[in-house]
Amino acid sequence: MTLAALAAAGLMGGIIMAVLYFRPGPEKEARAPKPTLTQRWNAISEGTRQRLIIGAVLGLLLAFLTKFPVLVVVVPAALVWLPLLLSNPPTKERDLIVALENWARALAAGVGANKYTLKDVIGVTRGSAPGILQGPVDRLYARMMSTWTVKDSLRKFADELNSPAADEVLIALIQAAEFNGGGLETALKGIAENLHVASKNMLEVDVERAKARDTMRIMAVFIGFTVVYLVFFGGSGQLDFYRTPLGVIAMLIVLSGFVGLMIWAKAITRVRPEPRILIQTTRGGQES
Repeated sequence: MTLAALAAAGLMGGIIMAVLYFRPGPEKEARAPKPTLTQRWNAISEGTRQRLIIGAVLGLLLAFLTKFPVLVVVVPAALVWLPLLLSNPPTKERDLIVALENWARALAAGVGANKYTLKDVIGVTRGSAPGILQGPVDRLYARMMSTWTVKDSLRKFADELNSPAADEVLIALIQAAEFNGGGLETALKGIAENLHVASKNMLEVDVERAKARDTMRIMAVFIGFTVVYLVFFGGSGQLDFYRTPLGVIAMLIVLSGFVGLMIWAKAITRVRPEPRILIQTTRGGQES
């Protein structure tokens, strides 16, 4: 009886395992098709494509004339990556802070006159808004003049600028729209002063970081002239090793180390964006 019971239990367990094994699994989510080579090529900017084509042609020509096959890879890579690694970082955030400072001072002056509401002040000052804010402020005023509430219009404006500095200004305006409290002129002036200090500090930091970029540019120019001299004017046979497959690999390793150093220097001078103060919302005020 015991053996029969064990056999029956084993048989039932085997049947259950077989059913579970052959049972259809959950439907897998359809994966997006991988982009084709044509789609990847079209995703590259026009300037980068032009530099890549010119670099490939020039690299093939120089490799044929100098018998250095490594130039087929080095020349197009240099034309594409060096401008990116040695270029100055964007100043959009600093320009936005300066523009917000000027706009906050203009709003404070309008509010201080006690002749206009917040909506009127924004409408009056939008014509003199700095260039980087001209479009967003025009859209802000258009929303405020339509069916949008003032609060939702200001939140959408903050989401459009997507900057903690803009959130600081918009918080004061949202509070003024919600509670109709006094002290908006003083708050805006204080915010403008804070933005002025922030832009001044950012400029000083950019000047210090520019010194590291200048050093990397000098190094790149020096190494570039050295490589050009050795390739075209080095008449001795000391460079024949780099014409061999093993020499090509060695040269690529050396140049990759230099590029890695430049990428590291670029990374340590990059400014990480600060988190926003206001949570991005939809028109209904819900988190998006």
